[in-house]
Amino acid sequence: MIQLELKKSCKKITLNPFSYAVSSAGTAALAAVVLLSVQVAMLAVTKSWASLVLICCSTAASAAAQAVFFFCGKKVPCGRTWSIAAVQGLVAGMLVPSSYPPLSVFAAAFLIFALGTYFFGSFAGSWANPVALLVAVLYFLNPQYFPSLSLSAADIQSRNASLSLIQSGAVPLLQCDPSVTSFLNAAVFKWFGVSIPEGYVSLFWDSGSSIAAFRFNCITLLSSLFLILFDMAEAAVPALFLLVYALLVRFLSPVITGGIPLQGDCLLALLTSGTLFCTFYLLQWYGTVPVTRGGKAAYGIAAGAAGFVIIGIGASSAGYAFTVLVMNLVSLFIQVLEDNLLLRTVSRQLLPRIQKMDEV
Repeated sequence: MIQLELKKSCKKITLNPFSYAVSSAGTAALAAVVLLSVQVAMLAVTKSWASLVLICCSTAASAAAQAVFFFCGKKVPCGRTWSIAAVQGLVAGMLVPSSYPPLSVFAAAFLIFALGTYFFGSFAGSWANPVALLVAVLYFLNPQYFPSLSLSAADIQSRNASLSLIQSGAVPLLQCDPSVTSFLNAAVFKWFGVSIPEGYVSLFWDSGSSIAAFRFNCITLLSSLFLILFDMAEAAVPALFLLVYALLVRFLSPVITGGIPLQGDCLLALLTSGTLFCTFYLLQWYGTVPVTRGGKAAYGIAAGAAGFVIIGIGASSAGYAFTVLVMNLVSLFIQVLEDNLLLRTVSRQLLPRIQKMDEV
């Protein structure tokens, strides 16, 4: 007898004809738009007008690419909803450096989004993340616009490379940083026998990067927790990626860079390069992730290893976009293995049972 395990949200009997185990892609995309709007509002509060202009350009390009299919009478592929187009535009604009020419961003975004929709159709068959592809194209066209956080060999080999980055002035300190740091050390970290220096609060709240997606790590983390708690995003892939990537940075990077053994800087890896933002908004793009638990586990672990090879110890402006493109190709092979395993299960287990039932 087949046993179905329902979530708590599905056990309540209502008069509605359907009960969904998880939120639809459109609902999840709408929630993502709302949460991304918080970061857009923070850009307005901090008067980051150049970043806001780029976000408007990329969002307009995404909407224009979506509108082409409506006004030309062409059928829009399944999954290409307006809410997903909005997420696509917002995420793309936040991953482009604020110094990049707006017209170039609009033109490149429109061409990539429109051609991607035309050639690849439904997002379930997509093999290249359109946002990551846009960032990669913009990087190759004008790499000088992408910032580089320079770290000396001594900084990389030190125990706290992120602290060296803060002390060099690459991360602007907030006025409240000393007081908040003192409070955290006195109220929280003293119970663990440790203390944090000034600057990490600023790095976690607003790194001041010219790439908007790299700035508000705290808001990104809270937003992602909201999506996961309300079943609008998967937790397995981000958790495995962050775990594998952090462990490799912690234990393997000192061996490669000649640093202190087992003392790689995980904070530099997780709080720079847009690691948190891209992990929750880009790595799990619609239709590019395997569907089985084993496939998702393999995808998350492989992504962590690929991120370590491409992004390194952190401080990369476009490394995560190339990591996502590589993982899109890896995901194809994982999904082929999933299909083969499913067919094998059907042919070896289900079909014999159906034949026995027919005989009876």
